[in-house]
Amino acid sequence: MRTYRTIALLAAVGCLALAGCDPQAADTGTSPGTSTAANPAPAAPPAATTAAPDPAGSVPAPPKARKPAAVVPDFVGQVLQSAQDGAQAAGFYFLSSHDALGKNRNQVLDRNWKVCTQTPAAGTATSTDTKIDFGTVKNEESCP
Repeated sequence: MRTYRTIALLAAVGCLALAGCDPQAADTGTSPGTSTAANPAPAAPPAATTAAPDPAGSVPAPPKARKPAAVVPDFVGQVLQSAQDGAQAAGFYFLSSHDALGKNRNQVLDRNWKVCTQTPAAGTATSTDTKIDFGTVKNEESCP
């Protein structure tokens, strides 16, 4: 709770400091109550210009890059921690796991669980932003 108060206090101080940095409030050499007639008005912003057309021989911008594709390795039979490490080494970072026995247990210590199933299946060529889900059981249990 104290940390949140400290963060809130620092944020408020930062906002006040930024408010004091208003470039329009800069000292113009006049004091309050004096006339600004002797000081010239700020220059108007330059008129907007249109961009020049590209030269005839210019190269068009490349299309947006697609996510890299990779083949999903086979993780069945591996300890969950090793499977996760292998998936990340192959470029897959969107990972999840679930209890393959349907007991809704959480895989808190990944080294205590083994992989029984995986989705997508091993050998599938897919984008590296595809989610890989591991169906797991405790190391001493049999896969369903």
